[in-house]
Parts: sequence; C-alpha cells; structure tokens
Amino acid sequence: MTREAVEKQLLAHKAAFHARSADDLAACHAPDGTFESPAHGLVRGRDAIRDVYRYWYSAFPDFLLTWDEAIVEENRAATFWSFRGTAAGPFFGEVREGTVLEMIGASEYTFSPEGIASIRHVFDFSGALVKAGVLRVKPA
Repeated sequence: MTREAVEKQLLAHKAAFHARSADDLAACHAPDGTFESPAHGLVRGRDAIRDVYRYWYSAFPDFLLTWDEAIVEENRAATFWSFRGTAAGPFFGEVREGTVLEMIGASEYTFSPEGIASIRHVFDFSGALVKAGVLRVKPA
C-alpha cells in the first residue's frame, strides 16, 4: 500500500473516534481484522471489535484520544497516544462514577485494502485499573 493510502485510513480511523461512532470505527477494520490490547486480549472480526469500542464509549462517554504524529512505512503505522475520560459506567469492575482516568499508550497498525488488518495497543492496564479504583495495591 502507498503511504497516502495508509494515511487516508489513519485519518478515517481518527475521524470515527472524533465522531464517537463504534460502528464507524469497526467499519475502518478489515472484516476479519484483529484488535489486541491488554484490556481485551485478542479480538477478531468487525462485530467483536465494535463491541470493544462500544464498551469503552459506555464506560467513558466523554473519552478523548489524542495521537502523536504516526510513523508510517509501507502498510504499517505506529503512534503514541493519550487517553482521558470520565467514568460513567462499568469499567472492568466497580468504578466510581465521575472518576477521571488518564493514560498514555502506543498502537501498531497493519493495513490492507479492506481496512485495518490488525491493531495492537500497548498501555499499563493494571495502572489504569489502580487509577480507576478497581484494583488496590499494597504499599511497599
């Protein structure tokens, strides 16, 4: 794929995030695409990927994801991102409504003509659960 084609798919993905549309986000993925993260493990297919996006939008309806400039090569891209959201629903256990969660992470994308073939997110999920009050840690 050309760099322009990859950048076009990245822009569509970001636009779907800004539109807050789980359906549009899922449509950015190839029909048999994969989504991998510390929070959800490996998920395959648009319907399952849509469920992941719906979960996050339900838990954090105001969530904002901002990306650094992507590194693009052939059919791949990688970027660092920042997440911020206010809990309004369940988030992997009991979390107080109104809890603000902030975290940083990175994503690696692989693209195909059909859409995002795979996306892998890396972030400190345990740290996010501690910040959200879901996990407790014992002081050292």
